[in-house]
Amino acid sequence: MTQDASSVAAIAAPVSTGANGDPFDDFRAKFLAKPCPPERIANPDQVKPMRAEDGLLIWTAGTALADDGTVPEAPLITPEQDAAKSLWAIEAAQVPYAPENCAFGKTLASGVIKHSNLTGGGAAHCAGEIILLSGDTIIVNGCSGRYGPQSGDEMSAVAKAFRASGYYVWSMGFDPDTARALPFIGVTPIWVP
Repeated sequence: MTQDASSVAAIAAPVSTGANGDPFDDFRAKFLAKPCPPERIANPDQVKPMRAEDGLLIWTAGTALADDGTVPEAPLITPEQDAAKSLWAIEAAQVPYAPENCAFGKTLASGVIKHSNLTGGGAAHCAGEIILLSGDTIIVNGCSGRYGPQSGDEMSAVAKAFRASGYYVWSMGFDPDTARALPFIGVTPIWVP
């Protein structure tokens, strides 16, 4: 079952944010920044900083309100949606993101951007991929070879931070057996209340 506009409009409570009004502050306090591992950098293009003029975006608050307890039907991500995903990274003061297959990425040796392009090779608290399912609903994972979550607790916390930023959120979760975040394809996502 999906939420329609009338059920969302009936929910009056806003989502919560961190102590400074930034919904990612609590996450940053609990999960310290990770340096970019030098062994994961294949060439200098992978740390070339992406800028606004290159298509870099900064995550802003959404309009989704408090959850009414209704769990919508889980989305199935298509290969086309997966190919159009964006990369995100939580830095000390912002959450940059950009389409992985953007024009800037096509100028790089790898042909796509890496999370280290979002950070310029600097540290990040966590990183992964995101797909916008609708104007206020997203699906996130922690697939990043440089800054990915190290536990299910970290993946859950980052999904809740995105929820607190004003979006309805689906999370792909974390596989404790492989100690890796799960991808968009082949896994059923988890609703984040």
